[in-house]
This record gives sequence, C-alpha cells and structure tokens, in this order.
Amino acid sequence: MPLLDTLKDWWAREAPFYVVHDVPAAAVQPAGDTGAPCQAGVHYFRLWLAEMRLAQDQAWFTTRHPAVHSLVQLRFGDQDVELPRLSGPMTRPGLDQAHLGAVVHLDHPLTPLLPYNGGIVELSAGLVALEGTRLLGEFVKAIDAVTQVLAQPPVSTALAAVGPVSRAMQTLFGASAGRQHLGVHLAYAGDQLPQALHAGYVAVIRRDASQLSVHDLSVQQGTLRLRGIPPAGVDYMLFRVERVGERDDWDTLASIAAPFRDALTALSHGNAQIADAHVRRAMLEAWTSPDLTRADRTRVCNELKRSYQDARNLGLGLEHTATTLAAAMAGAVPMAQHVRVQPPTLDALLELDQ
Repeated sequence: MPLLDTLKDWWAREAPFYVVHDVPAAAVQPAGDTGAPCQAGVHYFRLWLAEMRLAQDQAWFTTRHPAVHSLVQLRFGDQDVELPRLSGPMTRPGLDQAHLGAVVHLDHPLTPLLPYNGGIVELSAGLVALEGTRLLGEFVKAIDAVTQVLAQPPVSTALAAVGPVSRAMQTLFGASAGRQHLGVHLAYAGDQLPQALHAGYVAVIRRDASQLSVHDLSVQQGTLRLRGIPPAGVDYMLFRVERVGERDDWDTLASIAAPFRDALTALSHGNAQIADAHVRRAMLEAWTSPDLTRADRTRVCNELKRSYQDARNLGLGLEHTATTLAAAMAGAVPMAQHVRVQPPTLDALLELDQ
C-alpha cells in the first residue's frame, strides 16, 4: 500500500472536526507577501511546519511516541515526485514526558527550496502518536535523520533517497498501533486565489469549528494566536508557504557550480580550450537543471557566460575574479526584468565569442 494510502487510512479511523484556516494578510504581523501567488516557471517555494504544539498527555514517551509526518507531492522537472518527511518531538534533545506540553516547535522545513512548475502541489501532514516500546522511538529518530536529506538542496541529487525513506515510513506507520491526533491534506493548483499556491500561513487546529471563530486567529512573528494569546489545551499545527523570487543557495547546485569553477581555474592556468569546455558544461547543466525554474535556467546561463567572458577578456586570475556561482549571480539581472526579455537560444549561449 502506498504511503499516502496508509496515512489516509489513519485519517479515516480518526475523524474529529478540525479547524483549517488560511490566515489572511490582515491577520499576519508582519504580513510580508502573504497571499501573493506563485507564478509557474518564475518563483520558487518552500513548505514549513512553522509551529506545532501538543496538548499535555500523561502517556507521552511512556507508551506513546509523538511524531510529525508530511508528504509533499508535486511536479519536479519531468516527473511527479513525493517528498516524505518525519520530524518533531522525537528528535528534540532533552525532551521528555514531563516537559512536552511546555515546548513549542518552530520552523521545521518540510521541503527544500523548489521551483514551482505549475500543476498540483499537495501537502499531507499529521501529528501522530505511535504506541509501542522505546525501540520504536529509536526507529522514529533514525527515519528522521534520513529524511533530513530530502529537506536540503539540490533535490535532484536527493531523489534517490525517496524510495527507501517512503518504504521505511510505510513500515513504521503500517506496523505500529497508534492514532493520529491531527491530520490535514491541502492541494493547490491554477493561478487564481485562493486555489493557487500562494505565500502565507494555514492553521490546523483540533477543535470543533462551532467552538472557535477563525476571525479570532492571527499569526504574530510566525506563531499562532487566538484572541492575541497562544491557543491553550489543544493540538495544532501552523504551516507556512514561503514564496521566493531569488535563490540564496547557488553554491549548493554542485552540478553547475563545480564546472564553472573548473572553467575559471583552467582559464587562470592559461588553458583556454579546457576552460571553454568546462563553462559550456556548466551552462548545459543550468539549461537542463530541474532545480531551477524555467526563467532561471536562461538567466543563470547568461550570468555564467558574462562572468566567464569578463574574466577571459580581462586576463584576470582566480584571485581577481568571481570564482563561485553565487558570486556570478550576485550581479545578475533581476528576475522581474529578465522575464520581460526574449530568452536567448542555447546555441547563442554556447557561442563564447559573441
């Protein structure tokens, strides 16, 4: 049974009324770009478990082991992928049953920075209580250690770990007795709000909607508030969709960054032919990289070529010129300006004498 089917089966057994609320910009301080939609092929996004709080339960860490699972489904490159994640209280050093209710968990990344390619983006997540021995708790910690790989860029190199992680989580949830305290499935599609993937917060609270007015909910400095104070005595999760126009992790894209540096190294040693081959490889990697948006593929190629030509034409050594992808992109044309210009062809980019 696929992992998502296992999680849905848990939800079918535990179906109390939940409050699920897309917090509007007027109720978020500071609002930032809350409510701004992601544009396919232009923006990046990242999903966060911004906050999670557990109601006190005397059985925690004795017969029950808390864990937060998530499964993000989206279009990445030319394939549909699932990114599982397991994290939460089980992995926090020094946390025990006596202090569980006093701890607030903030900013667990559920995904790395991802290009938004359109289509449907789905998030399934839940707070579960797994029942068993302390050995089960160690298993949860082990899975969390592995799933952290999937929360780091670049995604293209981490996809090999998806299958084993999904199977391990499938085994954990399928074999364990337990119950889900709080679960949610969210899906975003199209370019029209509120269905479009957009920046902002979604609160999920284990409370009957008739007992709570969503107009009393707000987010202050990234944490949930109910009539101005933290909600007490309830399980809840607060998710955040981060919308990004410019990457800040260029040098993690090793398939592009490494040959670019090799090109400048060869150039500083006077090996122009080898240098040309390396920079063309870097541009080809950027042109086809699933870790970049469609707009950034051509923009990165432009900056690689510009930086390389500047270094070559000025005859500069490594100590006098940018040697990293991040340094090259520091002077890039802003995305808003780039998308208004007709992109160059690959043949034109690879012609280094133009």
